[in-house]
Amino acid sequence: MATKDLGVRFTEEKYATKSEVSKDLGISLVDNIWNNILLYRAQFNRSLSVRSIEGNTIAFCYCPAVSDLINQIEFKLIKLLKDYGSMPSNTDNELFRKQSMIECLRSLAQVHKLEVSDEYLRALIDGDLKDIAPSNKILSNYYNALFYIERAYVNNIDIDFLAEIYSRITGIEELVTFYRTTENKNKENRVLIDRIYSAAPVGAIDSMMNSLMSFLQDSPLSDTIKSIVTYYYINYVKPFPEYNDEIAVLMMKAVLAHNNLSEVGTFLNLERFLFERIQENTKACIEVQKTSDITYFVKFAIAFLNDIARELSDKIANFNAVAIKTDFYREDKEEAPVQQDSPVVQEETMAEPQPARQEQIAIQVEQAQLAVNYIPRALDEKEASRLEQDLIESDPSLKRGEAYFYARHCTMNRRYTISQYKKELGCAYETARTSMEHLVKLGYYRKEQIKNKFVYTPVLRKKEAN
Repeated sequence: MATKDLGVRFTEEKYATKSEVSKDLGISLVDNIWNNILLYRAQFNRSLSVRSIEGNTIAFCYCPAVSDLINQIEFKLIKLLKDYGSMPSNTDNELFRKQSMIECLRSLAQVHKLEVSDEYLRALIDGDLKDIAPSNKILSNYYNALFYIERAYVNNIDIDFLAEIYSRITGIEELVTFYRTTENKNKENRVLIDRIYSAAPVGAIDSMMNSLMSFLQDSPLSDTIKSIVTYYYINYVKPFPEYNDEIAVLMMKAVLAHNNLSEVGTFLNLERFLFERIQENTKACIEVQKTSDITYFVKFAIAFLNDIARELSDKIANFNAVAIKTDFYREDKEEAPVQQDSPVVQEETMAEPQPARQEQIAIQVEQAQLAVNYIPRALDEKEASRLEQDLIESDPSLKRGEAYFYARHCTMNRRYTISQYKKELGCAYETARTSMEHLVKLGYYRKEQIKNKFVYTPVLRKKEAN
């Protein structure tokens, strides 16, 4: 098999480690083969601004197979937001929110081996618990931090934001110290060959966390990748004396919530990262430390996140089905009841011939006519998805939600509104307004005022020649 074919096989078909390449090929010495695989990956590598403890550049391989995985999960996340925004009523939104929060807290309780009922967690969320046992304080504090993320998703994610999360999860209102001030005593940190760190040295914490915040602000990578890198890096550095794992999950949710997922980013049960698939998680993290290639962890995290998103999507669908069914029966009861004891009604009902009804319906359909004699031109979903991805790759300043909306609302001479954006993505009005204004600033729409509202008309754009 040609060397290039091996590069494709062990990158696109399976993002293999060096030991996996050796095992799959049945060869003990694979140095030359491995170097050629790395050469193939290098053409897709993107260097991140965050670095390893030893100062090495951490890279991410944006190869076609990984790019497809990212597109799939981001489409699924946007659909989650849209489905949540399409719930029948605000009451249903609140009920689903509460149900999702209960599941997240239940997972956290499992991590801390706490025996609590759903009724207890519901009372905690509602603020109905007067006295909380010291052992359960972590649940209360964690929800306090989660609530902050849910309500403050328009705030910048910076060191102050991180400090607020740490303050809430520890229950300390005024922080005297912030980062860890003592060295991690795990013996792995003292191994000189093939060193695997369990935490960063105290002296490196401040600069490493600053680099993470810069990465979140400046990197052109997708929001999903940013959230995964954030989770990995906080677990890698372990900047705090306690609750590093929990804060890593909270910050992953915060990054998702800040980038067009709004509060839905907090509903994802990412707390499962703390106790499920631990062996896979650990293996991927170790491989990243050995190679400075974070793609190993990204692939693991996307697969896990995909399962979590699918389950949440199914729950939204089931929840909506129950809500619609309830509304249907409620409307049915409000109709005037038929008097079943009236022999006249029964007789008339039985005497009505079914063929005559079908004929009547057929006549009505035949008489119906459309008021227009054309079907408006629009992109199908496949074309829109391709355009969306092209927009993101060619214009890094676009957010995923903005690209999603524009790709499906770019017909010339049409006028679109902030309310359409809000409904399409299921986000808050202010988020929709900010996104539409950003699209105007970037030259995708022209803003006009008609009577008492603003409308946005697509601006003709041509693909620049390479």
